[in-house]
Amino acid sequence: MLDFDEYALALAACGLAFSATELQGGLFGRLAGGHTLAENELLAFTAELVEVSPLSLTPAKETLERIYQDTLAQAQDQQGLLELLLPDDDELLPERLDALSKWCRCYLSGLGQTGLSGDTALPADAAEAMRDVAAIALVDPECQEDEDDEASYVELVEFVRVATTLIQVELTQLLTAPAKSKH
Repeated sequence: MLDFDEYALALAACGLAFSATELQGGLFGRLAGGHTLAENELLAFTAELVEVSPLSLTPAKETLERIYQDTLAQAQDQQGLLELLLPDDDELLPERLDALSKWCRCYLSGLGQTGLSGDTALPADAAEAMRDVAAIALVDPECQEDEDDEASYVELVEFVRVATTLIQVELTQLLTAPAKSKH
């Protein structure tokens, strides 16, 4: 199962400056948009997502593949909500909020890579959830830590989990619905 610290150490050991959070967000967006990745596509997808050379990712190929397989398994699990790959609660709140914001930005980027655009007709609930995720992607992570902020962060994480699951379900239905014929 996903472990933020394990993946952070593995990526850092390969000299990479992006987080597994960003990759998971982008991967889940792509999967929610109905696009899986072939083995030879993962490095190119990751390179485009985090704006690095695909060659620089070669040392981390095994770690990237594990993140992809874990994310794919969660995306295909119809019984639960996605577990976001975020820093643990012992990290400072601004760092966790920044990671959540990056997760949302990369999620939207992954969706965009599937051809989904602002012109795509979505059910009202999914469109609203998408707008809310976009707003969270713009959150300023600088805040004072108090109990209210901590509670708000926990609510935001849970909201993103529910919203992205809703978007995935709606997109799956949209993508698998038979085309309407014209008479």
